[in-house]
Amino acid sequence: MKPANLNWFFVLLLLVFSACRPSYEPDESATVFRSVLDERPRMITMKLDDALWTAYSAETGALYRVWRDGVDFSGAVYTTAHGPQPTSEGPAYLVTNTPSPWMIRQAGVSAAPQVRYKGHAERDGQQSIQVELRATDGATMLVTEAPSFVTDNDGNPGMERVFTVENAPANAEVMLAVTLNSLLNDRSFSTNGGFEVSEQEDGSLSGWLTLRNGESTTFTSYFGEPAVVRPQEEGPAKPYGLQLIEGSDCAACHNAEVQTVGPSYVAIAERYPKDDLTVVRLAGKIISGGSGVWGEVLMTPHPTLEQEDAKRMVEYILSLGGAENTSGGPLDVPGDIYPLTEQRDGSNGLAVNMYAITNSPNSLETLELSDAPYYSGIVPALHAPNEGYMGDVRINFFVSVTGFITIEESDNYVFRLVADDGARFYLGDRMLIDHDGLHGPEPRDSELLLDAGTYPIRVDFFQAGGGAALSLQWAKRGDDGFSVIPNEVLTYSQDDLKEAVEYAVLTGNDDKRPGDQMALKDVHPSFAVETIRPDSFEPMVGGLDVMDDGRVVVSTWDGEGGVYLVSNINQPNRDQIEVKQIARGLAEPLGVKVVDGEVYVLQKQELTRLVDEDGDDVADVYATVANDWGATGNFHEFAFGLVYKDNHFYATLATAILPGGASADPQDPDRGTVVKINKDTGDVEFIAKGLRTPNGIGLGINDEIFVADNQGDWLPASKVVHIVEGEFYGSRSVDFEGTAGLTEKKPVSWLPQDEIGNSPSQPAILNVGPYQNQMIHGEVTHGGIKRVFVEEIDGQLQGALFRFTQGLEAGVNRLVWGPDEKLYIGGIGNPGNWGHVGKTWFGLQRMTYTGNPVFEMLAIRAASDGFEIEFTEPLADGVGEQAADYNITQFYYLPTAEYGGPKRSERSLPMEKIEVSDDRKRVKLTLGGLQPDHMVYFRLNDETFSSEAGRSLWTTEAWYTLNRIP
Repeated sequence: MKPANLNWFFVLLLLVFSACRPSYEPDESATVFRSVLDERPRMITMKLDDALWTAYSAETGALYRVWRDGVDFSGAVYTTAHGPQPTSEGPAYLVTNTPSPWMIRQAGVSAAPQVRYKGHAERDGQQSIQVELRATDGATMLVTEAPSFVTDNDGNPGMERVFTVENAPANAEVMLAVTLNSLLNDRSFSTNGGFEVSEQEDGSLSGWLTLRNGESTTFTSYFGEPAVVRPQEEGPAKPYGLQLIEGSDCAACHNAEVQTVGPSYVAIAERYPKDDLTVVRLAGKIISGGSGVWGEVLMTPHPTLEQEDAKRMVEYILSLGGAENTSGGPLDVPGDIYPLTEQRDGSNGLAVNMYAITNSPNSLETLELSDAPYYSGIVPALHAPNEGYMGDVRINFFVSVTGFITIEESDNYVFRLVADDGARFYLGDRMLIDHDGLHGPEPRDSELLLDAGTYPIRVDFFQAGGGAALSLQWAKRGDDGFSVIPNEVLTYSQDDLKEAVEYAVLTGNDDKRPGDQMALKDVHPSFAVETIRPDSFEPMVGGLDVMDDGRVVVSTWDGEGGVYLVSNINQPNRDQIEVKQIARGLAEPLGVKVVDGEVYVLQKQELTRLVDEDGDDVADVYATVANDWGATGNFHEFAFGLVYKDNHFYATLATAILPGGASADPQDPDRGTVVKINKDTGDVEFIAKGLRTPNGIGLGINDEIFVADNQGDWLPASKVVHIVEGEFYGSRSVDFEGTAGLTEKKPVSWLPQDEIGNSPSQPAILNVGPYQNQMIHGEVTHGGIKRVFVEEIDGQLQGALFRFTQGLEAGVNRLVWGPDEKLYIGGIGNPGNWGHVGKTWFGLQRMTYTGNPVFEMLAIRAASDGFEIEFTEPLADGVGEQAADYNITQFYYLPTAEYGGPKRSERSLPMEKIEVSDDRKRVKLTLGGLQPDHMVYFRLNDETFSSEAGRSLWTTEAWYTLNRIP
């Protein structure tokens, strides 16, 4: 089995991660933070005291809530749970929901102004926010509000709000809607401004507060017990297993009903029987770890996990499959186990001929086989539950099973074929069961009426990779369930046994090595890597930049939401590297950029400038540059950045998704776009659309802007795209009907899922050594850095994708070149397919080009009849001159509404001519069958390729995105 999805035991790892995940508690000194709160975007929360919390809306510029019991910090950056966001806990002293809380009265006429949130400040322990109000006549006023915790003489809690108004015309009055709940009595508030009560009842009132011009306005209120209670959810309490799941990070990969990154819970439930044995088996598997049946990813063991919690989660998932099933799984059926290579004397059984697969198929239709079988023999019956019963060969083989079945009584029979991967069952000339494709050991059934007699049967089966299983079963009238078709009714013909020949077959990963059909493991030979952080600093890097003086600026995607200055990075002793926090409380800051010595940070829903007023490098003011784009409370609406060019910032906005990765519907119309922000005015333009999760925007070749977008619906694989103003990039989830007639801008490079890409991140230029005007990009899940050689054909950028380096401490989220011409690398991680397995969730390193030699493909260039491959070193004599030196295939992707997508029409390309240049650094390959809008995969023969200097290839593979043929 070789799907792109995670295996399902890894799914359960994610489900139970909540049992050992870290929880976030704010630093005692942290008093202000930005986030979604209570499903509301753009909130700013202030902890005024252990007994008093307040929250303001950056969209209305006014108070939203005052309460006592703190915040439930849920979410990926706090608890690693994907989906939830922070919520205020307990009842509130007051809640304000006025949609237009500001009013400006001029000459007796009141009108709502335009409101723009300008940021918050922390000075000498006092927090404040600032709001810009633009009146209908164009007059602009600034209002600052500073809230504080106070108590009355009896110790009752209260809140004092101090307002100042700047730039108000003499004839203008600024008014603010005020709501008060939970008051001790009708007199437990006071103000030196004007206050007009509009509604009043016991303990509550509302009205308009008129702020004073030229001097401060104070409004103070004291509270009794919090009286504002949220409406309670109706219905019975959720099952405990569901509560455990919802408190985990499983939503990153899984939906209850829809297959996304991983299988749906319903699909899992339908695959397994709902019985005690299955629950115990699967819970035990979670704890012990190992491989599963949904894919090739290994599940980490969890020896500290309580078995009862794992069982409760499994029980809930299995409950989604409907009625109790005690008949066992599709492979847990009565009957002996028969290795496919087992031979027995006698005339009963089936003939087996096993062939080697010479390509990378995804169906029986796409198989390319060895000319003769490498094994031919007899199997008593067809029941091989996993790869351990397939003989020594574990991947890339095809089996033809032929023979006869004797039906002793005329009746209806149900045949079941269980296969991992693709298989078909033929009865006579009729294909009774078509179970083709890449999948796990799933059953497929067919029922028909058969007269007594003997019938020819055939099973065709191929195994690509991962798990393996094959079983032919039946159920007759009166049977309690399925059983393996027994040896007694099966016979074969000696004529079906072919002459077997020796053939070099793949027996797992034995033929692979790092860089050849599997990921690299080490740092690129031409580079040296060093860690530039002290052990005490573990940044989950969301944004990264380097100042002219060599200090590194890091923003962190964690509960702290911090920004740090890292200095003295050239010290030989890492403990001498200095780290200073200069900002905190930002909302998932996934971009940072230094411009003219000032630090700009891209928060989830705002571009912010950090202002240091007293020269200590620590931000005193968090000034809002821009937030004029749509946002909701969805956890996946990230803002990624940050690029600065020609007095403008550029960033990307992710779309909203449902648990598991399927796109939400409806979407805010601004999502999935590239935004352009004027540094001086904050004006926002949307210059491109049709993106999904563009976690990576950077400057690449020719100082142009490029984005790495992540696989999902309308993205069969991840890709790197060239941003051109006004273009559409393929995702239709935001505006399905409105994008129907748009032409998609083709990617520079597709990133075949789980082969060389999974979660690509920031692109960057590569201009060192022989790699001039090439590009690189990071990878969070697949890890490391990838390289792209880019060329322009008829106005369209396209090129070849190569593995470049691994050997880094974490999945790579951010890349930036420093003034020292070294590459700075920021690492990150999180459960749910958001981290590099086996690596840390944090990292800060840099790579230096050393010039040490390496033998690899430097470039692949398209020609009208094939390609030219350029190498970094001359080929050894005789190398690269034979067709056997190359394996070249072609396929294409078709974007659909489904999550991801397979390679389509994959086939080998015939080699027509090979020409090696005089300097032996270039090979021209003339190929037949090339088609535009396809990908061409190159794999060079690792055993035959070597350089003139005797070096082996650093990596044997490349993927060329052939949008256009020259």
